[in-house]
Amino acid sequence: MTKKIIVSLILLFVLSNVAVAQFERETRAVWLATNFRLDWPPPTFDQEKQKHALIQIFDDIKSKNLNTVYFQAYSNGMALFHSSFEPFSPYITGTVNGAASYDPLKFAIEQAHKRGLEIHAWVNIFKCFNGTENNILSDPNHISKRKPEWVIEDFRDGQKSYWLDPGLPEVREYIADMLAEMVEKYDLDGVQLDYIRYPGKNFDDRLSYEKYGNGLPIDDWRRNNITDAVALIYKKIKAVKHFVKVGAAPIGIYKNVNGVNGWEGLIEVYQDSREWLKRGIVDYLAPQIYWGIDDKPRFDVIAKEWTGNSFGRNIVLGIAAYKENVKNDMDRMIKFARAINASGVSFFRYGNIKDDNFAFFPYKTFPASMTWLDGIRPAPPTNLVLKTISDDKNLYSMNWQFNDSTSTTDSIRYFALYSLPNKNAELLPSHFSELIPANQNSIKFAIPNPHQVNYYFALKSVSKLWNESVGSSNVVEVKLPEMNQLLQASDYFARPVLFKYENRISRILLFTNMSEKIKISGVSDGETTTLLTETVSPGKNLLELDNDLSKYQSLKIAFESSRRELELKL
Repeated sequence: MTKKIIVSLILLFVLSNVAVAQFERETRAVWLATNFRLDWPPPTFDQEKQKHALIQIFDDIKSKNLNTVYFQAYSNGMALFHSSFEPFSPYITGTVNGAASYDPLKFAIEQAHKRGLEIHAWVNIFKCFNGTENNILSDPNHISKRKPEWVIEDFRDGQKSYWLDPGLPEVREYIADMLAEMVEKYDLDGVQLDYIRYPGKNFDDRLSYEKYGNGLPIDDWRRNNITDAVALIYKKIKAVKHFVKVGAAPIGIYKNVNGVNGWEGLIEVYQDSREWLKRGIVDYLAPQIYWGIDDKPRFDVIAKEWTGNSFGRNIVLGIAAYKENVKNDMDRMIKFARAINASGVSFFRYGNIKDDNFAFFPYKTFPASMTWLDGIRPAPPTNLVLKTISDDKNLYSMNWQFNDSTSTTDSIRYFALYSLPNKNAELLPSHFSELIPANQNSIKFAIPNPHQVNYYFALKSVSKLWNESVGSSNVVEVKLPEMNQLLQASDYFARPVLFKYENRISRILLFTNMSEKIKISGVSDGETTTLLTETVSPGKNLLELDNDLSKYQSLKIAFESSRRELELKL
């Protein structure tokens, strides 16, 4: 199948100051809160401004090299999507069930997928209202008014909230059916269950216990109710779309162990989340480990307890970016998550990381794999052709052909563009450059700040489950004439130019304003290897390297007299 849709794509190739090992698959997620308008929508009912604000958020998430968004689609008994079960949120129009000009969840999915982001509908399950937005609670369409026999008022810590009774089978069926309908109607990558628990002990569910308890101790019965709800949701979602990932965000401590003492999911709120993992009724958990590394309880101790009891499912460590001491620990937490083989990390919430950039995410990568989900290995694109649009502006186009292999469980979602150091290079994760939506078979792109003369590109197909094609397209080459590079360079001293050829020979063109000794080193995983020591003269210098540069992530150029260093990304 071929399509004739063209999109503009700007590929930026710049000097890199950070050399960090690439991780092949790693979930890098953020919770995007809509309840109380915490992250989105903004405090306006101008729907074009709402859409623009969401686009800006997704652009920023992509720029940080995150790859997953947990978008809050259902909270306080209100839906940010069209549902036959629940009323439409007043956050878009100002009134419950107002007539909006767009569907927020559909729009969010489209914008996420345009940017190569996985998106999960984050849904609040049993907690159906808290807070002071009485226009929501008093609306006759709210679940507490339509089904008052399902809802229990709960007073805790001086606050009132409303909860659906998990002990009622009809409540569990209702929730599972609502989510199954949502999955059927929307092109979601996943669904994340939040507040899939009781509010705590002393919950007034005597009537449902008397009717359905069957002689079980009430604590065991409550745990069974929550587990039954998870199992039913999982079963119904998978019956609609097997490839949609089902996860949950349990409270941070499953059960107190040595060195961990706090609010326990298993005992206090009846979340037997370890049983969910063991039974395979969730694909992942994102436990809310909202403490710092030096706190009591300690983040690292709790995190290791989760990953050590994953039963082969994904554990994405939830990080409390809203806490100042945790914010200072985030780089250490990312590093620790990798050390204990967690599936990744998730930050609560977007508003708390919008001003952050992550040194430990220098490259793009795919979300963590889930090998138990069936999926295809799509065929690679073929007949990749490159054309020059404008030599002086470094504008090019590429087009290709592909077969859209589909199955009942998976289909092609993207094309992965790789920028290679040479024509025969292996397509490594560190060469991954951009995701292109699968409804396109051509792109226009520019190389606005080139740092080398030869660029090589290839494509792979990627399925919804992030399975790449085994093979790739043919490799195409962009050649930038040396003199064009020199004419466009505004700061010769700071911008060396790398020439790569078919053999091991490479050349570096650089300018200096003084005679001095330089040292060129190859950088790999933080280790440096000296490749060349040379004395350069004022003006143009062309230095030759006879080294296999595929071993390195970057080149470091150290100037002895001026004590400057430049790092050239490979």
